[in-house]
Amino acid sequence: MISRRLLFWLALILAPFLLAACSETSASLGQYHEGRILMLNVVRIDTTDELLYSTIDPSDVVHTWRMQPSEEGMELVLMRIKVENHIAVNAVFEANEQAAILRDYFENDYRPLSVAGSIYLDRRGQAEASVSVEGGKCTDHPRLVINAGTNVQWNNDGDTSSAIQFGPGVLPGFGDELVEIAPGASVSHRFDQTGTFQYECSGGEGQAQQAEVVVEDASSIRGKKENNILFLEGPFQLTKDTGVDGWMIFEAPKDTKFRDLRWRAGDSITVRF
Repeated sequence: MISRRLLFWLALILAPFLLAACSETSASLGQYHEGRILMLNVVRIDTTDELLYSTIDPSDVVHTWRMQPSEEGMELVLMRIKVENHIAVNAVFEANEQAAILRDYFENDYRPLSVAGSIYLDRRGQAEASVSVEGGKCTDHPRLVINAGTNVQWNNDGDTSSAIQFGPGVLPGFGDELVEIAPGASVSHRFDQTGTFQYECSGGEGQAQQAEVVVEDASSIRGKKENNILFLEGPFQLTKDTGVDGWMIFEAPKDTKFRDLRWRAGDSITVRF
């Protein structure tokens, strides 16, 4: 599963116009703030309108992933945070949507995004792309971004029948009926028009899974800059005198000025900018 891989060091590819949000203006950045158990350090805050990173799966296959704001006028806020434990024998916390609150000067609250729940498998620049289907689920991956002219193939890697289904009029010529995919079989479609094409993966037990293919013009691919990153997402266990250094991703209106960060995972700490 992708969410487990997000806890490892990844290759982060940022758009070349990545901007520092307030790294050079706040004296609080780079300073440690103490709670009852944990110490928190907001090292850096950056913003971007596109986040790209890569993972390597157990078969040494490299996958590139993309994350973007949910709508126009918004931007991703990347916050590098160090969390350390120098008090308790063992400190446990969950870095999720409830772990922190980023607040602006108008009392608006912004919570961390789920990276695993927001990313798209990035297959732009490739003539072929594939989606693994197993047990009625698109396991790798239900959200795909490609360029116009790419042929997408759905492969049933499971041992039971699965299916995909596009809505009426979504893909003229492909149909809107349930498309069954037998174990070991595949179906494909070439996407020549740009747009967002939503469909469902189904079969087996449970509800149908929502999925989509985003098709963009080739001009959407930009230059890339590589860095190392660890996403601060999921459960963490810190023994005494250990810590974790990672990034949380928020979404806020462009050029938002932030007043403070309120940490609520395993301790209560406020960092004022």
